[in-house]
Amino acid sequence: MQIPKPGIKTRPILAKVKKSLFSSLQDRLNGTYFLDLYAGTGSCGITALSKKASYCVFVERDKTQASKIREALENLKMDNARVITANVFSLRLKEAFDIIFLGPPYKDFLVNKTIYLIDKKALLKDNGIIIAQHHKKEEVEKKIGNLILERQKSFGETMLSFYKNENSNIG
Repeated sequence: MQIPKPGIKTRPILAKVKKSLFSSLQDRLNGTYFLDLYAGTGSCGITALSKKASYCVFVERDKTQASKIREALENLKMDNARVITANVFSLRLKEAFDIIFLGPPYKDFLVNKTIYLIDKKALLKDNGIIIAQHHKKEEVEKKIGNLILERQKSFGETMLSFYKNENSNIG
């Protein structure tokens, strides 16, 4: 699978983190709507599509990176995706997603603010899950609106925080 090479400002997800992430999602990906926020190289969304997600929306504000994602999707003949070149906080999405992955720049400490936005705009389906990749020094809130922190995984300096709707029936 050809993943676009990162630009100067892009920090791709570490291979061990991505492997663990998709290992934990393997039973849920088939037929899902996947949202890749702060998409960077697009590798998480592209991997989700390759593992049978039905549809993926990539959101990347850098025009060069967004163009590279479009090119990769075209090369891989993945037409069940949309790339949006925009700031996450100016999004006007109408659909809701089963799985939302976000990997904002570590230095900006945007996880809580982004999850608040996801809750406010009802972007997560009732039984959906949010996975936030962030630096271990970023303190994430245990409850943001209707979303609760379910669990966390640590990979050295990197953390994955998993959120779900508080009324969700997933375990």
